[in-house]
Amino acid sequence: MRRLLAIVLSLGLLAAACGDDSDAADTATTTTTVPTTTEAPAMTSTTTTTTEAPPEVTGLDYAEIGPYPVGVTTRTLPSGTRMEVWYPSGPDAIDQTDTYSVRDFTPEVMRVLVPEGTNDRFTVNAGRDASASPVGPFPLVYFSHGSTSFRFQSTTLTHHLASWGMVVASVDHVSRSLPGMLGRPDGLPSSVDDIDEAALILFTDETLAAMIDAERIGISGHSAGGGTTLAVAAQGDIDGYVSYASAASADGDLPDVPSLFMAGSIDTIVPPDRTRHAFDRAPAPSWYLEFADSGHLAFSDLCVVGDGDANLIGLAEAAGLGDFLTDGIRRLGSDGCEPPNRPVKEVWPAIHQATTGFFLWVFGVDPKPLGLDEFTVDGITVESS
Repeated sequence: MRRLLAIVLSLGLLAAACGDDSDAADTATTTTTVPTTTEAPAMTSTTTTTTEAPPEVTGLDYAEIGPYPVGVTTRTLPSGTRMEVWYPSGPDAIDQTDTYSVRDFTPEVMRVLVPEGTNDRFTVNAGRDASASPVGPFPLVYFSHGSTSFRFQSTTLTHHLASWGMVVASVDHVSRSLPGMLGRPDGLPSSVDDIDEAALILFTDETLAAMIDAERIGISGHSAGGGTTLAVAAQGDIDGYVSYASAASADGDLPDVPSLFMAGSIDTIVPPDRTRHAFDRAPAPSWYLEFADSGHLAFSDLCVVGDGDANLIGLAEAAGLGDFLTDGIRRLGSDGCEPPNRPVKEVWPAIHQATTGFFLWVFGVDPKPLGLDEFTVDGITVESS
């Protein structure tokens, strides 16, 4: 068993955080404004009997939901933190839905003050505790959420990856949740410790362990989660990583595994040049995608929860707690949701396509990277090294 299965028992990794990215290394890159097509080809199959992608599948297909029904389940880690796991499922997940409520991840005082009738729910097609697909085991992808956020923040993306034959695990990082950031209590585990705890459960829980191919592991993260992603990938046993709207520390080498960086062109939280600088320092092969007229939360669900205004900041305002929110927290919870940002649902297909194609290549499902050079969405610039 690879070294990961040994280190999860010690739970000893150091925390890492995003910082300014300077002293970028010279990297040979190619830059392309990607052509678009009028529509993605229809899926050629709705079922599969192998973990390998059907030969007819193209990169554009990865913008669409994959052939597997999706199951979802919750586990509690030893620290008390919750982890959500999405996975390829069987027929009992078909036509099922699963919903989360944003207010469940706010301070108690906020929950009780949010007006009745506020729509703070987000729903995906997934079967709660549905059976796992018998076709596995499947590759594992960790997802690390950003500041003031929670494990469900990018359910559209995590669900999408599961539909293409991956197990995706996302942990609540209490240290950078909204309650955690407002209260700033001492002694909270670091986000990297959270991933260690997640690994412990994933590889010892009989049901989850049976789904997972421990030889194929990736990690992804949004914003501050990009720092967690780099820190975990640097420990080894990670085959590749995806960083959304994030930067890298000014010191140290980036992990020597394939990488994919994505940024919004008008992100005011992590400006795209910081993500671009991280890409500059990453060993080849690496890709950088920049989405025109897109902001920080384009890589999450949080601009379209409920009626479109039920993100964490909207709920705080509805509860009359707006005066307690700093300008920084306000920006973290809303950047990318309003004009001049284009609607986030317009860019989701390309985000899903690139992420899916990248990981399926990293995991050896596809012999070459698919979905990184042509999109149905316009305004995407791609660089590669």
